[in-house]
Amino acid sequence: MAQLHSDDILADFAHRLRQPLSALEALTAYLDLITAGGDPRIQEQLRRMHGEISLADQILRDGLRALRPRLAGADEALAAGGARPQPEVAEELTRPLTNAAMATVTY
Repeated sequence: MAQLHSDDILADFAHRLRQPLSALEALTAYLDLITAGGDPRIQEQLRRMHGEISLADQILRDGLRALRPRLAGADEALAAGGARPQPEVAEELTRPLTNAAMATVTY
C-alpha cells in the first residue's frame, strides 16, 4: 500500500515535468523541419536545444530512479507510525532539475 502512494507521486511528478519537455521537443523538431538547409547558426542552436532537452529528460529519469526507494522507505515508516520523511528527500524534490542542465549551456 505504501509503495503505491510513492509510485503515484513519482508518476505524477514525472508526467508534469515531461509534458513541457515533450512540447519543447516537438517545437524544436518543427523548427528543424521549417529551417532545413538554412543558416548553420540556427541549425547549431536547434541541435543544442535537442541536446539540452535530452539532458533534462535524463536528469529527470536519474532523479526519479534515485528517489523511488527513498520515498518508499518514508511511506513505510509513516504507515508503521515511525518518523517523518528525511529532510534530504524533501530537499531533492524541491531542488530545480535544470541546474545540472544549465551548467552545460554555452552561448
